[in-house]
Amino acid sequence: MLQYSDLMTAIIKKQITIIGSEKALKYARRVPGVVVADDGRVTSGADQAALAGLVQEYKKLAGTVAIMVMRSSIAPLLSGANGANLALPQELR
Repeated sequence: MLQYSDLMTAIIKKQITIIGSEKALKYARRVPGVVVADDGRVTSGADQAALAGLVQEYKKLAGTVAIMVMRSSIAPLLSGANGANLALPQELR
């Protein structure tokens, strides 16, 4: 079953490839209550509010481009019925 941590990890790992590990992790770790490993995996604190917070952090950094990147990074995970149980922030719909 798909979880918020899966979506957040996919977003962070994609950001690492684009803006680099240091910057991507810095912004991800600004989300309250979320623990992110050095490889970009979200290890705890992932929920709907945390995903929305992550979206806002990257949106501050790169605006519309960040939104497009985040959408494309989670699209494969949401295909089919996998993501039907998760509520997404407006920016990711």
